Amino acid sequence: MRILCVHQNFPGQFRDLAPALIARGHELRAIAGHQKPLPKELTVLRYEPEQPDRQGIHQLSGEIDDWIRRGTTVADLAEQWRQQGWAPDAILAHPGWGEALFLREVFPSSPLLIWPELWLRDEHMGVPRGQGRVDLNQRCYLRVKNWLLDGALASSSLALIPTRYQAECFPKQWQHKLRVLHEGVRDELLNKPRLKNLTLADGTFLGPEQMVVTYASRNLEPMRGFDRFLRALVVLQQLQPNVQVLIAGNVGSSYSGQPAEGKTWKDLACDAVAGQLDQSRVHFLGYLSHENLVHLFLRSDLHVYLSNSFVLSWSVLEAMACGAPLLVDNNLMLRELEGQGAGVQFCAGGDHERLGTAMAEQINKVKSGNHGELPRRLDSSWLHSHTVNKLEKLIQESIQGNF
Repeated sequence: MRILCVHQNFPGQFRDLAPALIARGHELRAIAGHQKPLPKELTVLRYEPEQPDRQGIHQLSGEIDDWIRRGTTVADLAEQWRQQGWAPDAILAHPGWGEALFLREVFPSSPLLIWPELWLRDEHMGVPRGQGRVDLNQRCYLRVKNWLLDGALASSSLALIPTRYQAECFPKQWQHKLRVLHEGVRDELLNKPRLKNLTLADGTFLGPEQMVVTYASRNLEPMRGFDRFLRALVVLQQLQPNVQVLIAGNVGSSYSGQPAEGKTWKDLACDAVAGQLDQSRVHFLGYLSHENLVHLFLRSDLHVYLSNSFVLSWSVLEAMACGAPLLVDNNLMLRELEGQGAGVQFCAGGDHERLGTAMAEQINKVKSGNHGELPRRLDSSWLHSHTVNKLEKLIQESIQGNF
């Protein structure tokens, strides 16, 4: 099959799927909005996102303008291939930046499979479900963001959603197009040997006798529970003063907006616990390559994941596959992890005293050997091999007009 992948940060969601499809003999081309290195054997057209002067226009209008500029630019690039006589049998696209808006104008006969991730609700702006609404400005923001998904879903053949929670957030009128299919954790992670030792970039050596707690997020921000995690560390260090804590992540914001004080979310969280933590045992590692992140999980004695119900991070599934015991927030999204991985414990992450105590209790279990060598188990639906097989089948069925 001829497949076109579109993602502003390609490979993005297609990190493992794209090479797997190529390995199965499919011809894959891509459109990307960056100049980062990509495999030379891959045919890629690139574009530079425009930065027009938007002075005097509404902020939400500026976002819509950006979507249309990206969408028309991607359509222009796709048109180059169409004029050369190439057309995809199917298009795989992330619609979140507007890039998929006009692809069916270029290739009207090609099925479009999209990865829309999440239909935004009040709860995704920090308001617990059933406990009121966000303000009018935020509701307008959510409506505009979901307009983009409305347009993408209207022109799509199928929409692939990683979790049941994320799929259930979408309106009823789109449920018939949704298929729950995670991008997939690499199967080989289940068989990688656990690490007894780990040396950090600053030379800190963590031997087998050292208890290690890990936390990882693309950005250290409230939506992913970073502020709650730091407050819980104060309690953990009182109960387990020798534990080493490894924190991986950038200092920007992916999902939490920008802090009003002009600082980073990390700064604000650290300010809130200033003078209460033994900083010598808390290591901020910044951004880690995927290989180093896997090493982190293979050495972790307890991985803590406190995301609000939102978009599930790949990292938590990879930590599970690597055999790290997990302590996670007790919410609708994370309940889908029950019975998976190397042992998942749930704790209401809003109470930092309870959370810190739960962390200490889990470390005690590791120290005493009560965990033993935990079995690594992930339902096949979370694994990359299953995803590739299912995706290939869905693409073929969409080409045959079954959707």
